[in-house]
Amino acid sequence: MYGEWLVLINTLYNLAILTFTAKVTGVFVKNTRLLMSSIISSFIAVIGGQTLLTIVLSFIVLIGLAFRFKLRSFQKQGPIVLTATIVIGGLLTALQPYLKNLSVMHFIVLCLLLAFANLILFYKQWGFVKLERVSGQFVFQTTLKIFDKVIPLSAFVDTGNQCIEPLSGKPVHFVSYTALKPYLPAAICESLLQWQETDPYDVSMFSVDYQRLIRFIHVNTVQQQAVVLGFRFDELHIKGESSLSQVKTNEYIVLTKKAKNFPHSTAAILHFSALSNNS
Repeated sequence: MYGEWLVLINTLYNLAILTFTAKVTGVFVKNTRLLMSSIISSFIAVIGGQTLLTIVLSFIVLIGLAFRFKLRSFQKQGPIVLTATIVIGGLLTALQPYLKNLSVMHFIVLCLLLAFANLILFYKQWGFVKLERVSGQFVFQTTLKIFDKVIPLSAFVDTGNQCIEPLSGKPVHFVSYTALKPYLPAAICESLLQWQETDPYDVSMFSVDYQRLIRFIHVNTVQQQAVVLGFRFDELHIKGESSLSQVKTNEYIVLTKKAKNFPHSTAAILHFSALSNNS
């Protein structure tokens, strides 16, 4: 009877791991195939005992039957199965001393719940890491020329940023005021301190030369629509691969003090058009 319980437990663990692996790698596998692979692999593991040969054979059968005996399957699904097995095995090994007083049924149910919960958390974290890696491809080093200054900035291209200057239709980029402050003329910094969000159209505190660069940009915040100041820049050089490296001219930036949550700790959020050579 003890052997049957081991086969059942191993089968359910294997089934959870295979389902998780199929989800992570985006492969559709019939449930009957996953179940058959789980059962056969469990029988091999239980009958063969805890020898290295048995463990390797069980691992090969588990992946091979579920995802077909192809080299690509062992390269793609193999590491995921191995990682998930180690994660679950490590968790259950650590908790085993606290579970030894439970009945067999309660022990099985609790172990399965822990395994599934752990795999769900692992899957969510895996998706977050994958998203971070993909979004990291939208980070660029840039050089901004404005107010007769050349300023290096790290920037993130946000596909959700579709803000434009209403008169010209030119793209608007959002730049951290903190990152730009050391480069800004003192007169601009002083004028920005005097400018009031409650009376955005009053720009009399700026000199006439700087007023020519100002445009009023309407942006949507969580609470309401706001009017902020946009400044026309001379050039924005975006450094990247040959297809993405480009120079934007006479577009606009909005200086923002709320830049702590900029993706990847960048200093600017660029308009989505920065992903194309066409503005």
